[in-house]
Amino acid sequence: MNQKLIAGVVGLVALGFVGYFTLNIVNKSAKTDFSAKGGPASSWDFGDAPDGAQGQFPSLLASNGARVKKTDDVWLGQAVTIEKDSKQINVDEVDDGVKLNAKPCKQSTAYFLVRVKNPGKMKGVAYLNLYADWNKDNRWSDSDKCAQEWVVRNFPIDLAKQTDEIAVYAPQFTAGENVEEIWYRGVVTFDQKMNESATGEFASGEIEDYGPSESQKEYWLYCDPYPLVLNHGEEKTVTIKADPFSQKIKSVALSTLVAPDNAIRKITQKGNSFTYKSKKVDGPKRDEPDFISYSAEFTDGEEWWDFCPVTVHHDEPTIETPSRRSFPIPSETPAQIETGSGGSTKTEPPKSPQTDSHPIQEGARAL
Repeated sequence: MNQKLIAGVVGLVALGFVGYFTLNIVNKSAKTDFSAKGGPASSWDFGDAPDGAQGQFPSLLASNGARVKKTDDVWLGQAVTIEKDSKQINVDEVDDGVKLNAKPCKQSTAYFLVRVKNPGKMKGVAYLNLYADWNKDNRWSDSDKCAQEWVVRNFPIDLAKQTDEIAVYAPQFTAGENVEEIWYRGVVTFDQKMNESATGEFASGEIEDYGPSESQKEYWLYCDPYPLVLNHGEEKTVTIKADPFSQKIKSVALSTLVAPDNAIRKITQKGNSFTYKSKKVDGPKRDEPDFISYSAEFTDGEEWWDFCPVTVHHDEPTIETPSRRSFPIPSETPAQIETGSGGSTKTEPPKSPQTDSHPIQEGARAL
């Protein structure tokens, strides 16, 4: 069946994959494991699907298994390991950049978390590929009655347009009949295309293999927005949401460790949302951190505890300056001065001297 590639590039927050992808990624630098003897110059990143005596997936060097030489230009997820040969079986502990939302014989979506070293400054094209063993025969070169096993075929990414370090790409495809407990391989390569065999050496990128043991229930919640940011004296709302691949939320509650109302803020709840109202309005100018701690229960009874970070912007307090002091304005009317005899005498304003060269105009006020 022909592949359907309807793809969209979406931000992490817009997709709602903060829960799945970013718990171990945000605010952490990329890591590469150089534990293989000889360092990165003598090693590659391999897949780890069963090969040789244990399977027919092309993973080992002897099988010309897919491998990449350079892993710090563009890669998947947070980290990359390097090795001299494939770690059998399913031993790579940092496969964290590909996720399937597959529906049997229907349009489905693969999510690739692509990370680049120099966002906005890179040139060239990265290619995404996905292989899935729909018929469970330990190979990726066949098809079943619904779909071919080379699922996503060299989906292009213009790296010059990726201005964020991390972006999620979501190519769509038609899934096979079996979508549970299967082996699948996700790959990103830099300026090189792959073929249906899922083999060969590539200059840059990453290979990630996922096995049946990794197809299990997932529990991921996240805060929207993250973090919650507001000005002092304001109130805003944050909502607890489940990742699309997570089990569904049954209930959410404010943690008993948090007082809902205190001197600086008040927290109220409606459904899965919390409204944070800032009370404290004072100086000096600063950003004051806080949090909303909550607990949640999933529909299958599993429990979750986490918190949503809050940042409150405080400005310097307004200082009221005293009003300007008023002073009496001398009257132009001559004052009446009482004399000792009880009478009064009228004082005239002094006359300014007038000369022929400097006449004083009539009615003009003298200095």
